[in-house]
Amino acid sequence: MTLNNPQFTQNDPSRSYVLLTQKSMVGLLICVFVKGAHKSRSRCVSAASVGVGVGGFLGNKGGASIRLQFYDSTLCFVCSHLAAHRENVAGRNADFANVFQKTSFQVGEEAIREVIRSGSMSHWVIGSSSVGIQDHDIVFWLGDLNYRIDESMGTEKVLQLSEKGTFDELRSLDQLNIERAAGRVFVGFEEGRLNFRPTYKYQPGTDMYEQRPDKKLRAPAWCDRILWMAQEPNYVQQLTYGRSEEPNISDHKAVYSTFRVTVKDVVQQKREAIYTDLMRLLDRYENQTLPVVGLDRVSLDFGEVHYGQSVTLPIQITNTGTVIAQYRLVPKLDEVRLAIHIMVGALYEDCI
Repeated sequence: MTLNNPQFTQNDPSRSYVLLTQKSMVGLLICVFVKGAHKSRSRCVSAASVGVGVGGFLGNKGGASIRLQFYDSTLCFVCSHLAAHRENVAGRNADFANVFQKTSFQVGEEAIREVIRSGSMSHWVIGSSSVGIQDHDIVFWLGDLNYRIDESMGTEKVLQLSEKGTFDELRSLDQLNIERAAGRVFVGFEEGRLNFRPTYKYQPGTDMYEQRPDKKLRAPAWCDRILWMAQEPNYVQQLTYGRSEEPNISDHKAVYSTFRVTVKDVVQQKREAIYTDLMRLLDRYENQTLPVVGLDRVSLDFGEVHYGQSVTLPIQITNTGTVIAQYRLVPKLDEVRLAIHIMVGALYEDCI
């Protein structure tokens, strides 16, 4: 089955898909398709790539990513290829961290303001023109992540369990499961249960694991994975997660997953009405919380004061507002200090 199969679209054109955008980097390619009926609601589309391969920047390893605003939710898709070899867990963790931290989409300040107005609080950064992977409502991360079965299990036993379809022990030793549980990688991401045979390493064009005598024997592993992260976890429901059974030219088997996702669609008139009401409430609150102080007199007339004579006059300061107020006496602009002693304090309802 392919997208836009005439069997499904000739009588219902609304089921046809269009390519929104694509991004490639060396051996990576990610494409995002959308039904034609929803294309007009797919905005602020941007793509980026980060190489973390040889020298820490070449594209033989790394990630290619696409983000968009779909209706009023922000979605991000990341396709990555992480460090190889069974023993190199730390290298894979580091590659993930680099792709996650370095991926940046230049979307413009107005796009960010629009997302804020639509209720995505993670974008609460006025003045920025770029967003990262973490700044999206929903993130899907897929690709050859290269995590293997821990080396504590021998290759022969991994082969035996993989061919039998006995997965419990393999799942417990899966490096990605171990690293996620320890909080060292993919923090905040979720993944469905691995109920399919490991996706690597096959004899190309067959459904048999590579065991030919002239080839290096490798332990099967779930190298190819699909994970997701959502700001609202109940907005994403995984429906299927499996491995392709079709032979292909690769020594990997493709994985697939389908999801039911809830996206926001803000009613503009209601949003503006709520915004107006909120601003009115904020103005009222601000006016009600302003300190108000009253004086019983605005000038003091000491009359004629002789040298060495002490003269006092009372002045009453009253807090007539509803919140705490502070007061202090300051010298005039051309004076460096006051010629009288003062006390600074908080005013309450009582008179001083």
